[in-house]
Amino acid sequence: MPNAHIAKEPIGPRLFTRAEVLALLKIGETTLFWLQRTGKLKPVRIGTRVLFNAAEIERVAIHGATLTEAEKEAAAKRNPKVTACSTASQRGRRAPTREALRPRASTG
Repeated sequence: MPNAHIAKEPIGPRLFTRAEVLALLKIGETTLFWLQRTGKLKPVRIGTRVLFNAAEIERVAIHGATLTEAEKEAAAKRNPKVTACSTASQRGRRAPTREALRPRASTG
């Protein structure tokens, strides 16, 4: 019998990590969290890992995930357009400057 190369096909659906989903959908972590929380993108949990089914990702990529009217109203009540600078000033602190965010050179 000739030595045939048999490609191993994965058993079951293709699952993607959070990082892969972020890159595929070109979204941020907050948006991915929102998609999970609202049930618009259902994760598959295997132990402590959070993975996403390829069919779910494709569905969101093709059809999108828009807010319902009830979700829009709830979001408007709960999130009155707060920026990072105003949040820091509301707490009595100054927002960090660019210099404060730069890594400091170690001495000695």
